[in-house]
Amino acid sequence: MRTEGSAKASQRGQALVLALVLLFAASLALFLLFSTGQVVATKQRLVNAADAAAYSSALWRARVLNFHAYANRAIVAQEVAVAQAVTLVSWSKYFERFTENASTLAVAWPPAAPVLEAAATIARTARELTEAAAAEEIRVRAASSLGYKSLLARSQEALQLAADSFGLGAVANEVARANDPAFFAFALGDDGIFGRFTRRYASDDDRARLRDVVVDSLDPFVRGPRRDDLRLLLLPSSCFGRTTSVDKWFRRWRKRGGTEIAPDLERWQAVDTASIHNWRKSGFLFGSCKQREWMPVGWGAAQASDGSDSPGIIGNTGGTLDNRGATALAAAEIDGDGYAGFDSYGGIERVRELNYRALPDARFPVSQVVVLARTDARNVRTANALDVGIGRLRLFESFAGNRLWAMAVGEAYFRRPPGGPGRIEYASLYSPYWQARLAEPSEAQRAAAVRYAN
Repeated sequence: MRTEGSAKASQRGQALVLALVLLFAASLALFLLFSTGQVVATKQRLVNAADAAAYSSALWRARVLNFHAYANRAIVAQEVAVAQAVTLVSWSKYFERFTENASTLAVAWPPAAPVLEAAATIARTARELTEAAAAEEIRVRAASSLGYKSLLARSQEALQLAADSFGLGAVANEVARANDPAFFAFALGDDGIFGRFTRRYASDDDRARLRDVVVDSLDPFVRGPRRDDLRLLLLPSSCFGRTTSVDKWFRRWRKRGGTEIAPDLERWQAVDTASIHNWRKSGFLFGSCKQREWMPVGWGAAQASDGSDSPGIIGNTGGTLDNRGATALAAAEIDGDGYAGFDSYGGIERVRELNYRALPDARFPVSQVVVLARTDARNVRTANALDVGIGRLRLFESFAGNRLWAMAVGEAYFRRPPGGPGRIEYASLYSPYWQARLAEPSEAQRAAAVRYAN
């Protein structure tokens, strides 16, 4: 028969075993809870770092695209400045020649001679100063090697390399390490997708697009035509009283001029001419009155080229062939009178533009960058990493590649700023409206990240 004391001792022994079992389970649960919390906390910090790295990488790419746009605009401005310089030289030559001719003709009217001679001297000085300033402007802005626009085009190529996967990987890693020195991040390769996102102009057909932008940016005086027609009532024509058309009774003043770039895109030329035209009978009895150039009064021409042999005046710039005699005289002095800057022009640049044919959406393209962030398992302060627990109380975590991973996707996209005019503008590298945002990873991107992590 069991005594009361032996029963109590038996009950105490059973409770102790149960307590030990519960204590073991509670310890495992505590270690598991602690380790899970550490993994979740580290994972959340790693995800935040990956998001920051992806956004920063996309922002850098957007800034590079905006740099391309600003550089293209600056190159357009340099071309416009070259066109303006050539125009001013042509105009100053024309005005100098006009005042010289006027002072020569003023011999018949002595009171006007001193004034016109002084005007001719001033015009000559103005032409010399204009040529010197224009030559320096052209050399600094448009020289083929060290001109502003050449340097801008080359800087586009340097920054383009900084925005590929390798360059963005450096940006992503810097941002991740700024969040935690134990983190590491990099950009996944994109199989050359960003390399095909833009392209550099190569052919003349490509450069013609930049030429069209430049021409559209010229002011009306430079673009021309610089045209004027006047009826000279004090100079009767040879058809005076011999035709019913009163308009043909008087000679006409014709001013013609303009500025344009040569078809080969390697030369700017500007021409300004003025001539007096006369109406004369083309036959003895029944011929009609036809207008012919009677006297060239003023002429001037200038060019910016690469220094090769000058072809003279090409085409009918600003309608100058209406004054053929004056145009021929201008062509004889189209060179820059010894100023080297006029022979340093490097032609329309080969700039960067979107590669529209390679874009899935040519109007609203996006350029994505996939960022993977990781940290070694030993940096996750779990119970196992802290060497807490022995034997059966030791928990061993399993991470892919013995690391903790996070993935994020950023993208550069084109959109006008909210405060801008309310109109739709399609993407290009002539407007600096590239921005950055985070994007949802695609299934293909997730699969690529998993393959890399494992």
